[in-house]
Amino acid sequence: MKFANSTYNKIWDSNEGRQIVTQILNDPDLIRANHTFWAQKFRIDPQITPTNAEGEAIFKSTMRQLESGVLMDMRAPLGDSVPEDKKGLAYYSGVIPEFISKGTVEKATERAYKEDLFAQFGDAALIAAYATDVLQSKLDSANQTLSHMSAQLLSTGKIVYNQGVGIQGNVLKADVPAENFLKAGAKVWSDTSARLLDQIVKMVEDIREARGLDLQFQLEITRKQFLEAFMKNEQVIEWVRYLNVINNTPLPERAVMTEDLVKNALARFEGLPPIVIVEEKQKDTENGIVHGWKEGVAVLRPLGYAGFIRRTTIKDVELFTKYGNNVNSYSFASALNGLAQIANSVIVNGNFKEWHTHLIMAAVPSLDEFLYHYIIDTTSAD
Repeated sequence: MKFANSTYNKIWDSNEGRQIVTQILNDPDLIRANHTFWAQKFRIDPQITPTNAEGEAIFKSTMRQLESGVLMDMRAPLGDSVPEDKKGLAYYSGVIPEFISKGTVEKATERAYKEDLFAQFGDAALIAAYATDVLQSKLDSANQTLSHMSAQLLSTGKIVYNQGVGIQGNVLKADVPAENFLKAGAKVWSDTSARLLDQIVKMVEDIREARGLDLQFQLEITRKQFLEAFMKNEQVIEWVRYLNVINNTPLPERAVMTEDLVKNALARFEGLPPIVIVEEKQKDTENGIVHGWKEGVAVLRPLGYAGFIRRTTIKDVELFTKYGNNVNSYSFASALNGLAQIANSVIVNGNFKEWHTHLIMAAVPSLDEFLYHYIIDTTSAD
């Protein structure tokens, strides 16, 4: 078989490229799902947000405020009811930003080398290298970007994107009420003498009392908070020891508190919401390893997903198909369940061709339980 007819060469073909890339993306032996923190917290919006005449895709996150009923009115015989106040909808809007990965460019000399490899080893080795060295890094970039924004939004109520070397700045701000930004309680959480579990239970009870609703929460903390605040807290250690005593398995005086011991004990503390440990990190071009989750913050929010990944159509696909020049060729394949597009193109650069690959994404997380989303500054006491 000639190299021109190889599967690898057809990746950049405007007719066959999409199907080939899609097959690679769906092959678990070639592609791994990395950095998927975002998918634990947000669902992909089944609806595609349309773009307006200015090319902006504006979404609206809407939530109805829940209110408990009140005691009934006593009436005289045949008396009418008193109309109740209508509760309106709360909402905020945001514009879906676009992102692009670093590009991979294969020049003519590299192409010639690939042709030699094909003659020796065939298609499989080239396809595997393309999946590992090109596609995987692009998908990792997209997943990290979504995860970074998701962690920011959950822990601060807003997204400020200062990563990469492109456009930077404010992306969106969820309408989290000012009263939902809480302090640690009687003592900061890092204080080992704090009655940490009691403080958290009281916080939940106060919210339920104020709302008049039996809201079911989960508490999200970082691994650092779990290790440095919970694992070392005197009340937590007392509780672990107490449970072991009543189970006839008392711990030695100098016993080391293990994560499993503490997690199992926390799950049995009455009134304490389920604790979810947040683990996320990303790699940034300028700053190395970064975290989207704000340091020293814990989040108390309703059980389940926090919202949607809002998405819109990537216009490059339509516009290149309609208006792309006849010199260069383009091939697109959907990735990340429709959130992104893998763009392969053959570009004429002077006397030679170049084979380009990059990923384009138009997606952003939106906080859709914002009225009942509580952000706790664990470093500041009441």
